Amino acid sequence: MSATLRQRYWILAAVVGAVLLLSMSALLWRERQSAIQSATAVNQRVQQIAEAGVRTRLETTASMLADTLINPVYFFDLQVIEQSLVGVLRQPDIAYAVVLDRNGRILHDGSRDIARYAERPDDAFAAAAIATAVPLTQVSARWMEAAQPLLLGEERIGVLRLGLDLQLANTATDAVPVPFAWDPDWWWWLGIVGMLLAVTALWVERRWVLPLAHWQSQSRSLLARRPLSGVKSLAVVSAGQLVGKALGFAVDELALADSELRRQLLRDALTGLPNRLALRQRLAAELQTCREHEWELALLFLDLDDFKRINDTLGHDIGDDVLAEVAHRFAEVLSVEGPAAGSFVARFGGDEFVVLIRCPAARQRAATLAEALLNALDRPFRKAEQNLHLTTSIGITSFPDDASDAVQLLKNGDIAMYLAKVHGRQCYRFFTPYLTQLANDRLALEQDLREAMNNGALQVYYQPIVHLKTGRIHGAEALVRWQHHSRGMVPPSLFVGIAEDVGLIDALGAFVLREATREAVGWTTFDHRPTFVAVNLSVKQLRDPRLPQQVTSVLRECALPPQRLHLEITESALLDDESLAYSSLTELNRLGIDIWLDDFGTGFSGLSHLRRVNVSGVKIDRTFVADLLSDRHDLALTNAIVAMAESLQITAVAEGVETAAQLEMLSKLNCEYGQGFWLGRPMTATDFRARLAHESADLAAAGRSLSDAG
Repeated sequence: MSATLRQRYWILAAVVGAVLLLSMSALLWRERQSAIQSATAVNQRVQQIAEAGVRTRLETTASMLADTLINPVYFFDLQVIEQSLVGVLRQPDIAYAVVLDRNGRILHDGSRDIARYAERPDDAFAAAAIATAVPLTQVSARWMEAAQPLLLGEERIGVLRLGLDLQLANTATDAVPVPFAWDPDWWWWLGIVGMLLAVTALWVERRWVLPLAHWQSQSRSLLARRPLSGVKSLAVVSAGQLVGKALGFAVDELALADSELRRQLLRDALTGLPNRLALRQRLAAELQTCREHEWELALLFLDLDDFKRINDTLGHDIGDDVLAEVAHRFAEVLSVEGPAAGSFVARFGGDEFVVLIRCPAARQRAATLAEALLNALDRPFRKAEQNLHLTTSIGITSFPDDASDAVQLLKNGDIAMYLAKVHGRQCYRFFTPYLTQLANDRLALEQDLREAMNNGALQVYYQPIVHLKTGRIHGAEALVRWQHHSRGMVPPSLFVGIAEDVGLIDALGAFVLREATREAVGWTTFDHRPTFVAVNLSVKQLRDPRLPQQVTSVLRECALPPQRLHLEITESALLDDESLAYSSLTELNRLGIDIWLDDFGTGFSGLSHLRRVNVSGVKIDRTFVADLLSDRHDLALTNAIVAMAESLQITAVAEGVETAAQLEMLSKLNCEYGQGFWLGRPMTATDFRARLAHESADLAAAGRSLSDAG
């Protein structure tokens, strides 16, 4: 082999080797780029789908929560707003939940003390959120934020804002690993191939007598088969296998995530029951079926009575446990009493549940089912080492009798449920068209009541409490009155009940306590005898652990001695939360304030209350006094109560004294005090002061006459 041929050979060998190595490198690079693009595309698609799921969950949560908040925001019910926001804030990836009023100021931020109340948010999303009239979602690198206007009809009364932390949210399934652009192992393989090429070239040089075909065959074998013999370590093959496996895994994960998202969207996490969204879908489907076949359908709208006291006194964890057990009991009742097909129970939100039944004679079947649901709560709930008693109010409405669409049916059920609450709770009521007018009238009265409280239009009247032996006034009961600008004098039983339902009773009770205490300071008698004022406490006031401090503050502010303030409570108020009530009453006793049991004899376990609470007096219910002269049983009961009071050395006050004969009989029974129209109707503060002055003048004149006669 000549030098020229050798040079040419080595030039050819070098060119061929370089071309082969470069070709292999290009092939590996191309395959690796393809793998990178595939993995990147898969990751982007997985991320898009997962982020869309998070966006759907956030927007659905905002929509459902906004529906729940419309009435509480409209009625300024901060307690219900807090309860709704706390439920959403328990989700780990929800960073904040804020309700803004129509002026863009914070109405509630989910905290108990509402630390940011009335602040105006100034973040980047604030202006758009406040101005929007439609649902709005904004996504940034860290946050996904939603704004949902709160619409009452066409009027926007506020905005709900939710913020979701994308770093905490499950925004993507396991990502497909993206290969590096260049694998360092390739240098080794290229080096090995280069060495093989060199060995081949040397071998061909030394044994160039071998046929060209044999050389080509061997070189192809070395360049084609040998590098592929270690298939598991070639990056190009590994990347292809990885992408294939990752694509299959991603598809499976997305299918599972979609299934789980649908389950979460339609299922209440706490109770396991279908949620509000599932109810609406089911109701729409059932209504369509009923229209096609002319079938009947009934909705039962259930609201647990005064459930908030459990959360307030025992905590939300106990409240959640109770709700879960209530849901289980309702589901059991439906499985036994409900129709085989077309029955459905869902948690509507908070402590509200909705039962749907589709069957012939749906209204009659609904009444039977309502009785069973009421009975399901008869058994106490054993939680925190105590028995908790719950009741529920049920409103019933039906298709096609009451409404033809889902929205109106739910509205009718809610109205009927409130009627059940007005009629004493623990009962059910059917919707009637009259209820719509009643609900509108009640809503108007509620708005007027809020204005009256804000504008100082309420008044406190005083009904004398008279010592029956002397006929002299020893005190008065403070009674709130409302002179409406167009309705005239509104019955207290009506507007006080509304105040209890919409969360105004605490403010109303505090107003009466302060006004009565301030007024009583100026009451004077002829002999300078201290005249007391009696103020009624509501159940919610008695349940507030801050009550003793509030009363102390009012007494100190008005400079009224504690002995001149009597607080009246009912036996049912004690039963509502005994431990907290007894604790508050004991502390009030220590201050020197007298506690009277109102409507005595109509509640339960009255004697046990007298033993556990240091009661200073009992007020005999007017139902006993009314038939005192005609019913021997009422006479005997009244006599027994008076005798018991004498034995315990406490005061007995007869309510509802309306005739001279009743007054005479009560005097014979040695009843100490009386109160009623015969002794004095409720009167303004000015009239009561005038009556005290008139009584003092009469006593002074009588004293002078006796002095002159002496």
